[in-house]
Amino acid sequence: MTTTNIPFLRPPELVRRSSWEDPHETRVANWIRPWDGEEAFDVGLLMIPIARGAIKHVAAHLGPNALRMVWPFFTTYSIDYDIDIAPLRVRDLGDVAISLLDVPEAHRAIEEAAGALFRMNRDFFPVTIGGEHSLAHPLLRAFKAGRGYEQIGLIQFDAHMDFQTAEHGPHNGTPIRTILEEGIVAPRNLVQIGIAGFVQAEWHTRWGRDQGVTIFTARDVATRGMGPLLEEAIAIAGEGTEAIYVTFDIDCFDQAFAPGTGASLPGGITPWQAYDALFQLGAHPSVQGFDLVEVDPSRDAGDITARLATKLMLTLLAGYATRSFPNGTGRT
Repeated sequence: MTTTNIPFLRPPELVRRSSWEDPHETRVANWIRPWDGEEAFDVGLLMIPIARGAIKHVAAHLGPNALRMVWPFFTTYSIDYDIDIAPLRVRDLGDVAISLLDVPEAHRAIEEAAGALFRMNRDFFPVTIGGEHSLAHPLLRAFKAGRGYEQIGLIQFDAHMDFQTAEHGPHNGTPIRTILEEGIVAPRNLVQIGIAGFVQAEWHTRWGRDQGVTIFTARDVATRGMGPLLEEAIAIAGEGTEAIYVTFDIDCFDQAFAPGTGASLPGGITPWQAYDALFQLGAHPSVQGFDLVEVDPSRDAGDITARLATKLMLTLLAGYATRSFPNGTGRT
């Protein structure tokens, strides 16, 4: 395994291989290989094991390895969308070296590592696995600057708006507010999906809507349906922008489906609502980046949340694969 020249980037802490696979299938654990620092790839998985920025005690730094541990259970073929994503060259780029105690220093490492990757290779599709959600601020800064975008849109799946103020420093309740205040994303191009009741203040809702943010609650998803909301979200995030980025906090799920996270609640979205949304987003040419955060295996039961997170990632890539071979095995 080769050490790259990317600052703060280390080889994957954990590498899982499947010791058995049928000759007609490809196991995800054998398909996602560690990047050697030189080979070309289509999709790069950047792992960010940060937990210190969480408001409550979590072990979200274990999230990347939790996903790696369950990869042997999955293959590259989806019967649901009739597509095999094996032709995609997907590489595990490794882990960002994170300061254990200094959140601003950890954010600096995230921005430098991600920015160097984005500048080095402007063509690959970035998938980032966290880690808690404070990573979104430095990651989006790096994404916008490293890819040279003037305007980007953001679609956020989350139970929380993350509009808290930063008087106590950056944490996982502040990243989206900071992204807006720094002008990384214009409020009119931010759409939030799955926001839950009884976990934030009316002040945060009013602040966001006064800025021009579009907020769809978990009840909106349940009553109106994910499909219509997602079409509206793509239109809003894409208006006047060069790219759309998707950030997915796994606590947007109903707690029954995702026990392995710090702040999930009853009444969230369902896996099929999310799968279909991510397949559509992966297939959309304006979507140019994705992160998935807040998996905490210390709270999980039977790897439920880690397996859900892996299937979310694979479903997004199934959509992305249709861009390359829409007339092959894929069905759009």
